[in-house]
Amino acid sequence: MQRWRLGSPVSDFGSLLTKQSFHIIALRLFGAGLALIAQVVASRFIGPEEYGRFALAFVWLLLLGHVGTAGTSQLLYRHLAEYLTTGDKARAAGIVRFAMAATLAVSIAIGVLGIVAVQLGVLPIGSELIWLVTLTLIAVPLLAFQDFLEAIARGLDQPAAGIGPAYTMRHLSIIVGLGALVLVGHSATALTVVVLAIVGLIASILVQYWLLRPHLVTAIGSAAPAFEVSAWLKTAVPMAGVDLAEVLFLNVDVILLGLLVPPEQVAFYFAASRLAQFLAYVPYGVSATTAQKYAALSAGNRRGELQALVSRATVMMTVLTAAGAVTLSVLAAPLLGFFGPEFHIASQFVPVMCLGIVAACALGPGEDVLNMLGEERLCSIGFIVALAVNVVTALVLIPAMGPMGAAIATALGLAVRGGVLAAIAYWRLGLIIPMFSALMRGQAEVEA
Repeated sequence: MQRWRLGSPVSDFGSLLTKQSFHIIALRLFGAGLALIAQVVASRFIGPEEYGRFALAFVWLLLLGHVGTAGTSQLLYRHLAEYLTTGDKARAAGIVRFAMAATLAVSIAIGVLGIVAVQLGVLPIGSELIWLVTLTLIAVPLLAFQDFLEAIARGLDQPAAGIGPAYTMRHLSIIVGLGALVLVGHSATALTVVVLAIVGLIASILVQYWLLRPHLVTAIGSAAPAFEVSAWLKTAVPMAGVDLAEVLFLNVDVILLGLLVPPEQVAFYFAASRLAQFLAYVPYGVSATTAQKYAALSAGNRRGELQALVSRATVMMTVLTAAGAVTLSVLAAPLLGFFGPEFHIASQFVPVMCLGIVAACALGPGEDVLNMLGEERLCSIGFIVALAVNVVTALVLIPAMGPMGAAIATALGLAVRGGVLAAIAYWRLGLIIPMFSALMRGQAEVEA
């Protein structure tokens, strides 16, 4: 039996990881490039103050939209891959319908309740922001449904069909729309940018559906759906907790800054975070091609290949993010200069943000491993612990250090999250996921 070693694929899974992951990473980096251009155009066109308001609206859209899936996205690509591997088309058809219904019901409820609260004055929002917040809430079901389609793509092992439209068309809409306004001499505000983002969301959903429908029909056919609602809910609820904790974890820095500092400082920090976001696409690209495979390998009791794939994913993520972190840190000042002459001061935040992402990658894909192998409840606990560390640290540091305090708190939270999830994965599943432990294990197997 062949043994795993770094740089030497031992199975079709290892080969696929390299090819497909790089394809997804390239796609996400292309989308990130478009996103950066869109953010630069927006900040130049509407100014730092309005851009800061847009940043807060965008963060709340991400938070509520991802929570609107009610944990069914991870449930879907975990079980859809498992059911298709075992040939259970009935339950595959059932879980697709269940996830769609849950996503629409929860996300629409969030949007409607939020709009009612805003229009009735329940929330402490200035009159100039009412329509900005209202439009953001209208977009919540759209973003949630986009996540649903992306989860189907991952469950079908066609991640590019879900990721491509989702991470390109929204940004293209902003670029083209603001460019057109410039040509005709019209001004714009944060509200304008949100409207253009909604147009891009609608367009991407239509393209995602068009790309995915043939694959879904081929995989499931006309199978009558079989439902296991109780079992799915027991899995989805803790996953919803993970989703909420994760999205809060990724965005709580901007939310707290919005409460504690002026909009211009939020804009500077948000611009820096858009640069650091490039690194986050590396683990995302690896996750998009491996998470569902963890479930399939576990279902097939292929323990050795599972450990090999996890170890390989950790090494790939860490090496690529470390190289990217150095590059982004060096280029931060000139890149942020494109946002406007005032934005160069945000370059000091980028190395700190990048360090946190590299640390998280080096500690392994704990979230994917735990969620795909049935330990979603413990995963949610790990996220809550890390979120608490992040929030407490941010509340202490932001008043004293401003945006730099938020950057330090986020980096520390990422490291804590990675360590906690890695410890749980070893304790409950016996899987070694941190990079250096994985390398030591791989070397020991080679020598044996």
